[in-house]
Amino acid sequence: MVYVSWERAVELCFKLARKVADSGFRPDTIVAVLRGGVVPALIVSDVLNVEEFYAIRVKHWGIAEEVYKVPVVEQLPQGKLEGRRVLLVDEIADTGKTIEIAVRELRRMGPREVRTSVLHLKPTSSVVPDYYVEKLDRWVWVFYPWSTAETLISLAHRELGRGADAGEILRVAEAIAERLRVREPVRSILEVAMRFYVESLRAT
Repeated sequence: MVYVSWERAVELCFKLARKVADSGFRPDTIVAVLRGGVVPALIVSDVLNVEEFYAIRVKHWGIAEEVYKVPVVEQLPQGKLEGRRVLLVDEIADTGKTIEIAVRELRRMGPREVRTSVLHLKPTSSVVPDYYVEKLDRWVWVFYPWSTAETLISLAHRELGRGADAGEILRVAEAIAERLRVREPVRSILEVAMRFYVESLRAT
């Protein structure tokens, strides 16, 4: 697993925006893939001065594993894309299924053009986005700072198994964060997040 710090993540987002700008493509609408693509999409939209901002939800991945073999699409920007130049933004292309399904659904809404963009491209992706910042040479789980609570708590729960109490989960989550050199204020993030995650994890 590779952890991407906030500083590095923002740098990657700026690089992605520059790639789009340097290509000559001028999107007038940005669509973020929920949830991971929202922060990159906001930064790209800021740099490129794109005010029209929507989101699409494609349920596919859990923590380091596929939850749905066929992605489930929700929250489409109905009636908003006709004739528009659309830039789809996500954080990573893993299998390529999310991008493939999202583009198919967006094209049904009559845009003038749809281009795709990600921060990281894995060698396992069946789709090569129009824009990406880094191409990974092997499959590795990439952990972004906007999913700190979800990732650390889920990994700790998986390591401990069912029935672990909140204190155990917190201890293991902090140990995982230390191994990954997470620089964010992990304890304060986790102490708040534990209230909302533990019961849902026990139910799975």
